[in-house]
Amino acid sequence: MRGGVFRFCSHPVMSRVLLAGLGVITILLGVTLPRSRTVFTVIGRLLFGILIAFLVLEAVATAGLFIAGRFFPEPADPKEALLRIHSDIYRPFVIWRASPFTSNGMNISGEGLRVVPGASNSPDAFRVFMFGGSTMIGWGTTDGGTIAGNFQRMLSRCTSRPVCVTNFGQHAYVSTQELIELQLQLRVGNIPDLVIFYDGTNEVWSAYEADTAGVHFLLSEIADLFENRHFRVEEGLRQPFTRILSGLNSVKLLGSVLGFSEPESRVVLYQAAPSMCALHGSEFVDPVLFASDIMEVYEGNLRIIRALSVEFGFDCLAFWQPVVLTGSKDLTPEELAIAEEQNDFLHRVYRECEAGARELELEYEGFVCITDVFDDRPEQIFTDICHVNALGDSLVALRIVGEVRSTGMLPAE
Repeated sequence: MRGGVFRFCSHPVMSRVLLAGLGVITILLGVTLPRSRTVFTVIGRLLFGILIAFLVLEAVATAGLFIAGRFFPEPADPKEALLRIHSDIYRPFVIWRASPFTSNGMNISGEGLRVVPGASNSPDAFRVFMFGGSTMIGWGTTDGGTIAGNFQRMLSRCTSRPVCVTNFGQHAYVSTQELIELQLQLRVGNIPDLVIFYDGTNEVWSAYEADTAGVHFLLSEIADLFENRHFRVEEGLRQPFTRILSGLNSVKLLGSVLGFSEPESRVVLYQAAPSMCALHGSEFVDPVLFASDIMEVYEGNLRIIRALSVEFGFDCLAFWQPVVLTGSKDLTPEELAIAEEQNDFLHRVYRECEAGARELELEYEGFVCITDVFDDRPEQIFTDICHVNALGDSLVALRIVGEVRSTGMLPAE
């Protein structure tokens, strides 16, 4: 049990030792004080009686809560599960990577990378790095059902040479983080044959949340930590004493008997303040100019990628991904509801960025806007504004394989 007697220090056993010592001192005072001082004798006996009554009540409450916990376990906290899923491990320069995770259908390796079934370990394998955000890492689908998993399987059918696809996709990554991750790999000599980038939605959404183009997610939280704005000042002694009392099993038992309920969740998830874009939209910034700033940053990354590919000798393809607000797909009622949840400002920005991507497609060889990839599919594809189901992932992978073949980037036999 995490509750129990007063916690005088952070260690629960030491807290109990200190309380026991206090009890012994109280008993000795009650027994050894001079008999002539009857007032002290009465006080000592009174304190001794209170202590015994408290210890008995605490013991009964501890036993009662233990039995109740065995036969009536508390339901799982959904916020705690959500926090565990989205908790990442720190990685220099790119800030985070996914935490290792193992399940029947979804596996994150010890390096924080989504597992790609069938990836060859042969030194002669055709090596492909695939970068992107959560749409690339593939939350909500099996290892083999991700874009990278499908691409591994499809590309292997196009060549007799072994294929090794590495899924570098990470939750909430923007293209700049992916570019830095690629540089880190190249720096240590981990040079692939082909690099694929799949971006777009995070470029827009990160700018929308921070009111600034070209930044990563969690900007305000990380800035608060670095600039020491994350501390909380205790309100005098009230909060410590409240925590002490709430830690007693006797108080918990009494509260449950009297009907005092605890909060539904003890996990507090960070809620960032709404951005000016979210609050005021077009009144804060012109969506056309905002989209132009986003695409200018992205174009700069494309130029760096192209320079790296020439210097290190690998082929590269970059794709501007579809979202439910772009393309010409006939939306299902479920997809239409998702689109209608987004404000007019986001609609405008995503559409303007799509138009910008079409222009970049004419200027940069190896860059493809595939917002039309689902245009001829009447069934539901999108599960939210940018994530898609297993069918969507397979269609994206098929489109990428088609571009690899048409540009002559298939591995030599």
